[in-house]
Amino acid sequence: MKKFLIFGMLTVFTLGFILSGCSGVSEEVISFADSATEDFLVALNNGNYGSYKKDLDGGMLQAVPEEEFMKLSSYLHDTVGEYIPDSKEMTASGIQKGMDVVVYQADYTEEDEKVRVTIVISKNTDGDYKISGSWFDSPGIREKEYQ
Repeated sequence: MKKFLIFGMLTVFTLGFILSGCSGVSEEVISFADSATEDFLVALNNGNYGSYKKDLDGGMLQAVPEEEFMKLSSYLHDTVGEYIPDSKEMTASGIQKGMDVVVYQADYTEEDEKVRVTIVISKNTDGDYKISGSWFDSPGIREKEYQ
């Protein structure tokens, strides 16, 4: 219980820090984030790396090669089940260090509570938006360590 409370407080403080005093996320970014996040979550459900990687920036492509993607997909299935398509709702957004942060709450088949999905969006040198970071948080995720 103590571990859960500490992790929960750290998560709240971190998210608060990321979004504190931040505003100015454009509708264009929100539109991209909504579409890209939906595709990203469905691709994780289906174990489809081709669909998953299409909106990632170079750093995310390096950090999450296909083998790591399959591991993450399996972990999410085992921990919270499958994402229920079109269930995500944006709950916060902000700008931190020049990158847009968009936070969603999403429904998963094996998690009683919403899963927090945090997506970081950046603009590449071509001016295209890309996903440059992602985090998942829920009670089930906090109970089962990702390896």
